[in-house]
Amino acid sequence: MYQGVRFQYILSHHNGHALKCHSCIASNEDDCTKQGSTTCPQFADACSTITGQNTVMKSCSYKAFCDKAHSGNSGAKMECCFTDDCNGPHKGHQHGEHKNTAGALGASPALLLGALMLRMALSRF
Repeated sequence: MYQGVRFQYILSHHNGHALKCHSCIASNEDDCTKQGSTTCPQFADACSTITGQNTVMKSCSYKAFCDKAHSGNSGAKMECCFTDDCNGPHKGHQHGEHKNTAGALGASPALLLGALMLRMALSRF
């Protein structure tokens, strides 16, 4: 019975439905939101928004990357969420939406560069 439930879980979470996230780099939230949404690579399981001084970056990401970002501290802020287009225009907190927020992330320029490199790597899939 347990294996049957586990198999159904795997099928329901890997049935070909790719996550969709807003994807952009801009100097502010409004300009970033105008750039729209994209279908994420197969194994991307999170949407992220990284906000630094005069920079907003939204992209597909991985929960592991989001969790790792919580261990640092600097002037950048990272939010992760796990449903389609959850990193889009903010319309207040919605029920059922899960967010993972990391305020003050490690070495802001390094984090933004790392996130940009992750985005470039994801775009090759």
